[in-house]
Amino acid sequence: MVETVRLVLGAFINIEMWIMLFLNVLVLTCIMKSRLYAKKDNAVYVLTGFNIFCEICQIILHIIYIGPAIISGSWLFDGQDSTGVTVAAVIFLGLWYLGSLMQILFATNRLVVICFPWSALFSRKRVVYIIVTCCCAALGMVLYSQLLSPCCRITPDPFVYSYSYLVFPNETQNLSMYFVDLPLDSGTSLFCGISYIALFVHVHKVGAADERTRTRELRCCIQFILMFLTYTIAWLTFFVYPALQLREHAAYSVTLIVLLVNCGVNSIIYLALNTEIRSAANELLHREIFKVPKAHAGRSNLT
Repeated sequence: MVETVRLVLGAFINIEMWIMLFLNVLVLTCIMKSRLYAKKDNAVYVLTGFNIFCEICQIILHIIYIGPAIISGSWLFDGQDSTGVTVAAVIFLGLWYLGSLMQILFATNRLVVICFPWSALFSRKRVVYIIVTCCCAALGMVLYSQLLSPCCRITPDPFVYSYSYLVFPNETQNLSMYFVDLPLDSGTSLFCGISYIALFVHVHKVGAADERTRTRELRCCIQFILMFLTYTIAWLTFFVYPALQLREHAAYSVTLIVLLVNCGVNSIIYLALNTEIRSAANELLHREIFKVPKAHAGRSNLT
């Protein structure tokens, strides 16, 4: 029975990985080929393109190691503390930390663009500098939490279909969790939650010059709120489920499944709502898969 559950869950998770990878590659290719990132007045495509690239790297790591490890029911290396698992864990958590910082950037971008449209904070040049700063910050955090902290580090765990902390002998205080993981995850969700609530209230009360602009701004809020929700659910289940001491290991797979959705939700939203991306995808696939109203051709839903 256990092996059947493992195979079914493993197959589902691996299929999910490939679907999210395809969607991310499709949207990133659309952004690059259409040169949407080159728009001087729309730095959000620079943020989105970099974010999707990071998510592609995360998914590839899962396809190469975590997916096969779940199906095989083994570490594929010499245990949880082996060099191979450590390398995979460092890459995974580094990309997660970077994704957390990108969530903050998206929320700040929406707040500035909608509430303070005259601000030049998110010019293309400044966005590049901010992204480089985020990369350095993520690198510093992952080096501390995974390599320098005396205890403990997060690793992929095929036996719970998710991730778990590797606890070192004779260490009782999880410094990585208390000083990096929980503060970053909860702080990111808190900041993004407050930002999106403020945005929604601002758009609803203040309104815009015309109904079309107001609708577009509300749609933008909804797009990034969905990203924020999947991110928050992923880290909450990681910390809450072990505290509940669930006996069924398959229950912990929710964390991995939601994390993979979080990796692809940006692309899903763009393909569902963004006219420029939908039009570029049709051209790339040489088929009219996504309906694009002629009156809105070439117009972006994100400003």
